[in-house]
Amino acid sequence: MALDTRHLKAVIFDYGNTLIEFSHAQVTACDTALAGALARHFGTPDAARLKEIRDNDRMAPYRTPEFRENNLVEITANLVRDLFGVEPTGEQIADVLRTRYEVFVRVVQADPYVAQVLERLGRRYKLGLLSNYPDGDAIRASLERTDLAQYFDAVVVSGDLGVVKPHPAPYLTILNALRVKASQAVLVGDNWLGDIQGAKGAGLQAILITQWKTLEMFDREDHHVEPDAVIGHLTELMHLL
Repeated sequence: MALDTRHLKAVIFDYGNTLIEFSHAQVTACDTALAGALARHFGTPDAARLKEIRDNDRMAPYRTPEFRENNLVEITANLVRDLFGVEPTGEQIADVLRTRYEVFVRVVQADPYVAQVLERLGRRYKLGLLSNYPDGDAIRASLERTDLAQYFDAVVVSGDLGVVKPHPAPYLTILNALRVKASQAVLVGDNWLGDIQGAKGAGLQAILITQWKTLEMFDREDHHVEPDAVIGHLTELMHLL
């Protein structure tokens, strides 16, 4: 397939491992902070079991037919029950979630070239951010902290909708917010299922970015479609679009 920019009016970006790195180092930092928050209330968690649960939670939305996004209160309570065999209080869950929010916002960094790419593309296109993450407030706070929020005409997060890409609802929501048709938009992302198959299924063009190692790996199935373009670094968009 080949990218067609003739009728393009909007460029929509995934966040983690597309605009910013959120791979092993960042996930490890988040899990370490989470373990510390759990230890304050319940004792030191088993590190291997914690990682196993976290990995399962990360992939869980893609294993349900409805692509249901994780409910943070629900998965945190289940995490405590599994690791410690106790029922957490509302206050304990709130403290763990506050730690999770704070560490995510702290560890996310945006290299200077990201703003340069967004600034240049924003002169020609509407820009949107469409992220799979269970905490929309954390994404928006991160965008403010990295000074990227100013470049986006619309931001949609799965945690606010209750479903993740590749479900069509996130795509329809961002297209409506940008006031463009699917045929007038391209999605840039790293997730083979959520970003590429989801965007193509919703009628958008799709660009696969391979700059960082994604933690959400999916087999390529016979019915899957190829992206319209593949890039190894975000800056390649300035020559492609």
